[in-house]
Amino acid sequence: MALALSPIEAEQIRDLRARLNRVPAGSLGDKSVGPLSKGFFVVCGRVGLAPQTGGEGFASVAELKTAIAEADLIRLKQIVGRLQGLQAQDFKIWRTLFNHGVLQAVLTRRMVLGGREPPVEA
Repeated sequence: MALALSPIEAEQIRDLRARLNRVPAGSLGDKSVGPLSKGFFVVCGRVGLAPQTGGEGFASVAELKTAIAEADLIRLKQIVGRLQGLQAQDFKIWRTLFNHGVLQAVLTRRMVLGGREPPVEA
């Protein structure tokens, strides 16, 4: 899998990231979480982030976001695999990750790896 993103793939990522950023916190956003989560995994599959197994777990959201910011493509696929497992397990955990911008961080990292955006400064 090449790292480069086509213009269409980049636009799909930008569009989904913008939608994720507009989800309201709390119960008002609960109805949006399911469809946008499904959309996240669909877009991941389209842009070369098909979930893979492997890699280590994470103790906190901050640790996860740091790992995402430093991930190469293979590690990012492993993180997507872990996220898919967490999404199926527990809504409270998934909503915490969702609220803390973990999905947006994954999409942003893919844009960086694809050469469409500069690396995010820590």
